[in-house]
Amino acid sequence: MNDFSNYRHVALPLTLLAALAACSSANESTTTSSSGTTSGAGGATASSSSASSGAGGASSCPQAATMLDVSKAPGAGASYDKPTLSAKCTDTSFVVDSNGMPPYNFVQTTPNALKVQAEHYEIPIAPKKADTTTTIPLLGIVGFAVNGIAFYGPNEASIPADEAFGDPVANGLMDACFGHTSPQEYHYHSMLEQCLVASGLVAEPWTNPAPDAKTASPIIGWALDGFPIYGSRECTDASCAAVQTLQSGYEKVGDPKTYAWKAYAWKEHAADATYLDECNGHTGPDGTYHYHLTATFPYILGCYHGTAASSGGSGSSSSGMGMATSSSGGMMGPKSCSMESDCAGACPPSSTGCTCSNSPMGMICVPTCSTDADCPMGMMGMSLTCKQGVCAP
Repeated sequence: MNDFSNYRHVALPLTLLAALAACSSANESTTTSSSGTTSGAGGATASSSSASSGAGGASSCPQAATMLDVSKAPGAGASYDKPTLSAKCTDTSFVVDSNGMPPYNFVQTTPNALKVQAEHYEIPIAPKKADTTTTIPLLGIVGFAVNGIAFYGPNEASIPADEAFGDPVANGLMDACFGHTSPQEYHYHSMLEQCLVASGLVAEPWTNPAPDAKTASPIIGWALDGFPIYGSRECTDASCAAVQTLQSGYEKVGDPKTYAWKAYAWKEHAADATYLDECNGHTGPDGTYHYHLTATFPYILGCYHGTAASSGGSGSSSSGMGMATSSSGGMMGPKSCSMESDCAGACPPSSTGCTCSNSPMGMICVPTCSTDADCPMGMMGMSLTCKQGVCAP
């Protein structure tokens, strides 16, 4: 697997991404990595350790070339399954499968156990900026890191009640790589570059030296709308004459202990090119759009600038749209909506109905109900109750 830790950041040209349409589903470019036999919490598993590319090699699927070879990693610990990861391009999509296990020592920071997940991601290989931005899910998968681990938005769930939907980074709920376990899976709310480069495939990557401030960051992840996510450092021009550190445009206006999206507000900084847009991205010096990791809220993404799979729902998607599912049933958060018809099929199959309702994160699709018994289990293991005809935390 290629080491992109020293990749000089002028973002992947969209013309190169578009050229991937020459791939076909019958002639894919594939990279896989998996680890040897281990006896973990889920019992003994056996797989081969390999890294291969086909149909023209990784050069015909540059997205796959950014993914780490986790077969070289020590894994979460002796009692856990080793991480597995595969990546390929089809004619329209970049497809990644992972078992959701961190490639480094797992340090528990929540009551939730670390367990294997069947993570599956499909994102466009030629993403396009949408006419308007889209709200990311309040809960659930927003994208994935180059080690196959999912990342969520910059807020927690409604538990604990005194920190409901608060900023988990500001509130110190994360491990050293900015990950932790929910009832469903291990995931990030921010990222640490040392944990997401080839040199970080060690037991404690957070103890590695900080990246060279004079070197542009590599791609460290992918959003579900198909745009890449780089670390915080970027070349100032196409020749990379200098490197600058990008900043979030959000400012703290309240207490991040509860409901993070009310604790921060985005502000335009047109005179300073180091500030990012409200989605935490920008158009780089080569003319392509992409996102950046930032030291402050929203850390990874503030919204989608491209088109993802309705920002949520059941995990189903239309051609060319992003998709993410897990063995826990599709952790993508509630679907955004503007009218009742937008919610057809958007709620869990066990729901009595589905309607478009106002919430703290805007208009979203929610299950309808007559009694508490009509309400399915919510995201992140939350219990939902019937309130004025709809299910709510």
